[in-house]
Amino acid sequence: MKKILLIKGANLNRMHKRAPSFGEGETTLDEIVEYVRAYAEKCGFELDHFQSNHEGLIVDKLQEADGVYDGIIINPGPFTQYSHAIRVTLGSLPIPSVEVHLVNIHKTGEPTIPGKNATGVIAGFGKDCYLLGVDAIRHCVEK
Repeated sequence: MKKILLIKGANLNRMHKRAPSFGEGETTLDEIVEYVRAYAEKCGFELDHFQSNHEGLIVDKLQEADGVYDGIIINPGPFTQYSHAIRVTLGSLPIPSVEVHLVNIHKTGEPTIPGKNATGVIAGFGKDCYLLGVDAIRHCVEK
């Protein structure tokens, strides 16, 4: 079975406790992971999940993904605005990657640094961004 790695950045382990403007409501990280896992399995993918508040650990996990996963879905959280380390690592991987955000970061004017080296960026569709990320990975893998 093909595999997808879902990565969540800093503070996303507390998503159900953040301000409503983040678009999460009462949804917990575990609920999002299970929501995406169920969809990924219907699409023929196994889903692994990793969350860290530490940029270097995310870089390490991305590097370890090479040769193990068929695609990566990443929500860098606050690393979105400045992480050149995550951007460079995404650009060094030979597998498709999709950066996702629950809210439309382009509408809020926030830049994405990692997204510059991702295969694509999906934003503004709430938790369904992750499902669209699975679809994007599936499209890339099946080409």
